[in-house]
Amino acid sequence: MDEIRRLENQIRELQEELQRQNMQAARMRQQLADENLRKLRDYQAEMQTNLNRHDKEVQKEYDRLLKEYQDSVNLELREQQLKMNDEYQKLLRGTQAKEREWQEKTKQLQQLIDKMKKSGIEKEQVSGQEARKYIEESMRAYKNVEKKPHEKFFPKRLGNYYNAIREARTMYESGLNEAAIAISISAKSGVNRLGYDVDDEFSEWKRQYFILKNKVGSLHLKLNDEIVIWGEFSGNPTGRKEEKIIGQKAVNFWSKGEYGTICNRLAQIGKEIGIAESDGMENYLKKEKSMSRDDIKKYIDEVDEMEKQFENQQILYKSQYEASCERADWGERIIDFFTDEINLEWVESESHFRIPDENILKSSDYQEYMVSLFGEDYEKADMRQWLELVFENASDTKIFIYLVPNEKGNKVENRIVLYIDYAGASNEEYSRQIYLHICESIGFEEDGIISYAADVSDLKNNANRTLRDTGKSIEKKILKMK
Repeated sequence: MDEIRRLENQIRELQEELQRQNMQAARMRQQLADENLRKLRDYQAEMQTNLNRHDKEVQKEYDRLLKEYQDSVNLELREQQLKMNDEYQKLLRGTQAKEREWQEKTKQLQQLIDKMKKSGIEKEQVSGQEARKYIEESMRAYKNVEKKPHEKFFPKRLGNYYNAIREARTMYESGLNEAAIAISISAKSGVNRLGYDVDDEFSEWKRQYFILKNKVGSLHLKLNDEIVIWGEFSGNPTGRKEEKIIGQKAVNFWSKGEYGTICNRLAQIGKEIGIAESDGMENYLKKEKSMSRDDIKKYIDEVDEMEKQFENQQILYKSQYEASCERADWGERIIDFFTDEINLEWVESESHFRIPDENILKSSDYQEYMVSLFGEDYEKADMRQWLELVFENASDTKIFIYLVPNEKGNKVENRIVLYIDYAGASNEEYSRQIYLHICESIGFEEDGIISYAADVSDLKNNANRTLRDTGKSIEKKILKMK
């Protein structure tokens, strides 16, 4: 029994020393992140104020600090950064030595306990009162760890110690006080160590959680601010609640649903953060479906990817909108010129923005925006796609003009496709004149944006999908109009 008590004291001293050293190492690692965290919080507060003024320098600095903080709280990176620190290295070597010694002492203690249990010693060399004291101490240690989110980080581990404490109680009730004390000491030592490990894991979880929370908050502010930017860009106010809702529908429409997809996914992640905030982190982590550190990392990567996607869309959707406005303007100019200056008949029933396919017609981004602009009885057309114009001359020659958006990276440029369906023989000179009239009507010189298609089959076989679709559209119209 004396040997068991000696080992207990040694293990307790080792655990206390390990706890002290681990806390010291954690403090040294945390010092690398604390200053970044302070700056990050200052810039977060400033960003929330300045985003309304579109202060991109503040946003850029916040994003830089957020990335710097993310790196500085990453355990592997912190260890790497501290490798050249002599004090830290000395501490690390000491901790590793204590760990090995603790494991060896624990192994010796367990061997003694197993030996006692096998020998079936029944003599009472110690009092029942002392055995009960050790059992109570081990139970207090157990209850202290039970309050922590141990199952999230070390599932089923604490239950093993509970079973050991029950076994100690059984030994005590059978009068085997020495065995009860030995088992209680072992259980208490294991529970205490588990508590230290849970604290370490919880600390790392909180650091990663803070990164996720800030990234979600940052992107949420950007998404909200984009509606204000859209209002200024488009000339449509977004100050009132109703105006803001219309602005959100507009941004979602011109971004082809990407804005809404990002908003919805961010809201889902934000909802999980909201649950953690409402429950309190320790209570939240006791839930079976709470976020693990791996989950948080995946969310962080996902938010980073959404942010890149959003930054690309910030430019692209505005370019989509500008190109559509340009197509509408060009269409009006061409119609006015062709009807007033060269006396062509405009076939209005066959002239419109492209009729979308069923998937687009059923999409929420399309439906909500069209209803907000034109009401429930809106025309089934998609302003994001080509504008087709059809004219006819006195000789029943059909002139098809397609104003087509051409996406290059995050920019959209308009191209014009011209096709003439002659009632009789082709007339190259007439085709040339129509081409020049288009240039004149929109104020362009011959700069390559206008393509003349002599054959519908050439269009239908074009490598560009949009141009292939124009060929199919022209073919359908020819058949319909004959």
